[in-house]
Amino acid sequence: MTVVSGDFGDSDDVESLAATWVVRSAEGPLSDVEQQRLDSWLSENSRHLGAYVRAQAVWVDMDRVAALDAGREIEPVPQARHWPWRRMALAASVLLAIGGGLAAQDRLGGRIATARGEVREVALDDGSKLFLNGDTVVQVRFADKERRILLRRGEASFQVAHDRARPFIVQADDVAVRAVGTDFAVGIQDAGGVSVTVAQGVVEVTEKESGQPRQHRLSRDEQFVAAATGTRRVGLDAREVNRRLAWRKGQLVFRGQMLATAAAEVNRYAAKPVVINDPSLGRAEFMGVFNVGDAGAFARGAAAAFNGEVVETDTAFILSREQNSPSH
Repeated sequence: MTVVSGDFGDSDDVESLAATWVVRSAEGPLSDVEQQRLDSWLSENSRHLGAYVRAQAVWVDMDRVAALDAGREIEPVPQARHWPWRRMALAASVLLAIGGGLAAQDRLGGRIATARGEVREVALDDGSKLFLNGDTVVQVRFADKERRILLRRGEASFQVAHDRARPFIVQADDVAVRAVGTDFAVGIQDAGGVSVTVAQGVVEVTEKESGQPRQHRLSRDEQFVAAATGTRRVGLDAREVNRRLAWRKGQLVFRGQMLATAAAEVNRYAAKPVVINDPSLGRAEFMGVFNVGDAGAFARGAAAAFNGEVVETDTAFILSREQNSPSH
């Protein structure tokens, strides 16, 4: 059972909680406690009711598409049992239509997401391919004159089908990447900032610096990073680009990266992380190829390479040097 709780103040959080309530209602009848929470939340603020109405509309639209594909009849989203809100909801929906309130559509429409440790390939309807790394969220916004992808979180790679009449644009925070036919990846970094890596073709990157847009043209084997500390552009050899994008094939490739850096990448996919309890071991350079999610194989490979040992606990693979083993 899904439990919905929390005190949500800003507009993004209100929209998120409204969407959560709608999904929970669609799962089955609310319990008395859940119904009381929903009624209380709806009565707290008119914004809550508006967000709930928008989220319901988006859910019905999404369910209608799924129903048509499956050839079944469409059933409405279950409503709150206590509906003193019905008139208020009608008034709110009219006001939202007049005001163009589409926040829920912006958050839910065309959404594709992956869980931690999941790598997913998606064929888009224009012939392009979309690869989602673990813990990634995108939204697909295709129109007659433009193909746009919103990267909300994580990292995604794109193999773009050529269509000069409809440019392909990836938006990540304040960075927009425009391509016609190419192969590139865009990532939102954990520490903040956006990276763009080009494997094939040419892309145009537009980023804002002090509120002013600046454009950069990147070609094959180049990377651009926009961070709070500034922007940088570097050239990469083809092997390094392939290494960085190996996750698309379910692999992690390391060629001389520090062991601590490699472990951090492995842990991005692992249910049970690798913990290095020796700082000097973490600085050692490491080489190897591993399947995404196989933290145990990585830990054992590192132990064999550096004369170390691995202790597996319920929560982690603990990697350390054997006693009396010299430091590299």
